[in-house]
Amino acid sequence: MKVKSTLLTILFTLLAECVVAQAVILFNEQRHDFGEVQENLGVVTHNFEFRNTGNEPLVISKVRTSCGCTVPEYSEAPIAPGETGHVKITFNPSGRPGKFSKAINVYTNTIPERTILRIVGNVVQDKVVPDMQYAYRIGDVALKSLHLSMSKVVKGRIMEDSMEVVNVGAEPLVPRAVNVPQHLTVTFSPDTLTKGQVGVMRIAYNPDAIDDWGYRRDEFNIVGTVSENTPLEDTHYNTITVSGVLQEDFEAYTVEQLEQAPILVVGRQSVDFKVVKGTKKVQREIYVVNAGYSPLVIHKIRTDGGVIDAYVKKNKIKPGQSTKMVIELDPMRARSNALLSDIFIVSNDPSNPSQAIRVTAELK
Repeated sequence: MKVKSTLLTILFTLLAECVVAQAVILFNEQRHDFGEVQENLGVVTHNFEFRNTGNEPLVISKVRTSCGCTVPEYSEAPIAPGETGHVKITFNPSGRPGKFSKAINVYTNTIPERTILRIVGNVVQDKVVPDMQYAYRIGDVALKSLHLSMSKVVKGRIMEDSMEVVNVGAEPLVPRAVNVPQHLTVTFSPDTLTKGQVGVMRIAYNPDAIDDWGYRRDEFNIVGTVSENTPLEDTHYNTITVSGVLQEDFEAYTVEQLEQAPILVVGRQSVDFKVVKGTKKVQREIYVVNAGYSPLVIHKIRTDGGVIDAYVKKNKIKPGQSTKMVIELDPMRARSNALLSDIFIVSNDPSNPSQAIRVTAELK
């Protein structure tokens, strides 16, 4: 009875902070680099995935692009709270050689209503690969993509994924990876690729080798030699990116553990600083509550853009208790008068391991 009474008190406190029903859109990424795109090999596509981290259905009303060469497709049905959707972008490089940067405006029933996505890259001409599905080149190595998304990366496990590579040169090729982060292992099979041979680049991800949580993006480079130990041709696009969301192994939880799990509740899912004048730092505070039945652990708080900093008074919260989150805005770091930023709270709440808070302000 005492726990129930405490929970009711917490919920009334949240209502006092004007919690309202609101859809919140959270993209895994808002910018995608296609790298080199072959003009003569047809269109390329990328899928921007998002989650509704709010508490009412999310609806995409329209998607507008800055160029007819960029065509969007998107989830048209309402996205329930906690569910995922996508915005698929198709870019046609025909007749558009050189670097490109295209904006995609996504309009939803969120606050604010518009989210901007962007695709960039470089359209190159007169390069032929043996199969049009291998549209990316690193020297004489051809690949289907320069980005490997591993989605969920679970602590306590070695996660593995792979992508195909092709030798499009005239000589045997020995590709290798350099500048590889300590938590990644990259191998090629076979070790040597003959002319036109398709091989596999395997990537093993050890999340326990780094002290990090939530969305993370890493890079490494591909170089190599031919049989006479001649280095690969220099290129500006020899970078492979690997992304993933680091989280606890919630799939291993029993039914009882899920029923007794912590529940992270924030006082507000959006914080508006309204008009901020001058260059002095300003702060706002909101409550973070554990409405579950076991200790809540806040693993990480990540902010975007450098203008916003955020921290909690304590990282471990007992059931029925709360702590304050301090959100600090530094106008000196802002690059424009309109601020739109996100704060991500990564915790051991299995129902919502990465929760977002939208921060807005008008700077003068």
